Amino acid sequence: MELFLPSVLVIIFAALVIMVVLPKLSPLVIVIVSAILLTLSTYQHFQLFWHEYRESTWQASLKIFAPGIIIAVVFLYIFIMGGTFLTGKSNASMPSMELPSASTATNPLTSALNSTMSAVNSATSSVSSAVSGAASAVTNSLGLSSANQSRRNNSRSANKGPTTSTLAII
Repeated sequence: MELFLPSVLVIIFAALVIMVVLPKLSPLVIVIVSAILLTLSTYQHFQLFWHEYRESTWQASLKIFAPGIIIAVVFLYIFIMGGTFLTGKSNASMPSMELPSASTATNPLTSALNSTMSAVNSATSSVSSAVSGAASAVTNSLGLSSANQSRRNNSRSANKGPTTSTLAII
């Protein structure tokens, strides 16, 4: 139990960093940070296990074969790539895929979107007409129609006496 909770907390912290911090960083920063962390972790690993590496002797007899193995792998790579280049065809080929036509892929989606948009437009127009009808009814009941407004404006312009503004009263 002592080792379980800290490791779970490290995993949760790592998940939060991966989901929150890393998407906001640029690829260059991520490459630099990962290279630094790889270098530090390799150094720390060799500092911790240097004794085991020094005493490990089973691979000492294989050191003789290392140059030959590397040369064989390099020549194999050169021959395979040279053969691919000279023949002009790739060894890996993708199977042919039959795609559905665009009309079959978009018709159900387009019809669903069109019906949704027409329902929204009809609801919006009915609400708009109801609100404008209610506003005109309130305007008429209060006597604020355009005819009454023009009469009131004419009577105000006829007033030649002193007037006070709202700001002067405050």
